[in-house]
Amino acid sequence: MIKNISVYSIVSLFLSIAIGMFVLAGCDKSDPEPYDPIPETVLYDFNNRYPGATLLNDHFGENYEGWAELRFIDSDGIKGTAHYKNCLWMMTNKEFSKEDFLFQIPRKVARTYVGTGVENEDYSSNQFYVMEISRRGVDRKQYEFHFDVPLKCNHSLDDIVHRDDTIVICEDGTLLYVAFAGGVNPSYWWKDISTSLERIKGRFPGAEILGSMNLYGDNLVFIFDEGLVKTAYSRQGRDWAWTETRYKEEDPSVISEYAQKVKTAFLNKNEGYRFTSLYNIEREDGRFFGLEFEKGERNYTDDMDWESSLLYVPVNK
Repeated sequence: MIKNISVYSIVSLFLSIAIGMFVLAGCDKSDPEPYDPIPETVLYDFNNRYPGATLLNDHFGENYEGWAELRFIDSDGIKGTAHYKNCLWMMTNKEFSKEDFLFQIPRKVARTYVGTGVENEDYSSNQFYVMEISRRGVDRKQYEFHFDVPLKCNHSLDDIVHRDDTIVICEDGTLLYVAFAGGVNPSYWWKDISTSLERIKGRFPGAEILGSMNLYGDNLVFIFDEGLVKTAYSRQGRDWAWTETRYKEEDPSVISEYAQKVKTAFLNKNEGYRFTSLYNIEREDGRFFGLEFEKGERNYTDDMDWESSLLYVPVNK
């Protein structure tokens, strides 16, 4: 068997071993201290990712359980933080100007952001931000907008209530998610979602990963699969197992006769509701139509009484 191995294969093997030893050099400490010098291997990776960037710290920065961060200003003057776990790059977040972000982010993303109808947004508090997120295991960058919306209370025009909203957009301009009234945890809180990504990629091996977000503790992974943008759910309480995939159905004629009866019955029983969206949903226990109904109105000026309901109707009934 040995005599059949080509010289090229032998050279490739030794080259791979040499690269592996180089990567491990300087990273033999599983939990580097916050003030340890940045290993050469990390600097090599960082400089390849962000050529021309200016590092703001010459040591590892804040650290816990093997995590370290490199704060920097990129070649366009945007501040960012690259996060490494045991010297392996995991994610980077870049934060844009709260006043001028529409001139800093890609044009396609800016157009989608404006196209959502957003207005009256307030980024002034420290908890609000506009960020670019790139992550290990995700094929695209995403842009995350988290802001406050001050609303006139419908009980008194003098009172103001506040709503936390989040918009997530893929770098190609695809709108991935709009969340009204909180529930979204900042992506930079969840630096390592590799287990969720493994679960989703195992379920959809040919899918392109467009982005992700954390909603009430569970990970939502946005994928492009079979020509469609879908949302795959990964449940924290089940070791990040895949639990559901859904996507909006644009052709209302596909709805079954039984689902149509459920839709009519709901509208007859619940005054003020209207049918708004139809989803295709896949879970472990089968396939479903998702019938979404809304009552009231969501906007960016007034605190209107708004409610929604999603009914799961088996496809095969």
